[in-house]
Amino acid sequence: MKKLYEKFCALEQWTALLLLAGITVLVFIAALARTCGYPINWAQDAALVMFAWMCFLGGDIAIRTTGLIGVDLFVKMFPKPVQKVLDILFKILILVFLAALVVYGGQYVKGYARRMITTLNISYAWVTSCVPAGAFLMFINTAINLIEALKTPTSEWGER
Repeated sequence: MKKLYEKFCALEQWTALLLLAGITVLVFIAALARTCGYPINWAQDAALVMFAWMCFLGGDIAIRTTGLIGVDLFVKMFPKPVQKVLDILFKILILVFLAALVVYGGQYVKGYARRMITTLNISYAWVTSCVPAGAFLMFINTAINLIEALKTPTSEWGER
């Protein structure tokens, strides 16, 4: 299972990288074409769709690879047991928020499924689905981080 998870993580990183590269190339080409008098009408909409997905995939990558959400200026003033409890509490709050994003984001996708992006001729659901999908991925990684935090002995807290 761990190998499958690692392959999925690598695929996610490559996808985010390709989205970033695609946005960069597409916006550059669209700017050149517009300058030459031949605007690419669909380029801005395509870049926005890619940007939305890249943001949520990038958020998941950031949660997995770094602390991302961690204002530890004041937290580090507390003793290690308090730091650990606060970290666990914050992770639980983040999980609740992400669960809400999954549920309400899914409803949002359903509500916008019939709305079309006319320049791309695709459903607006392709954009809005990045919210529940990205939140679900972030939920999984935050849950993994929470389990690791629960397993870490208080004596080793802060050494990670």
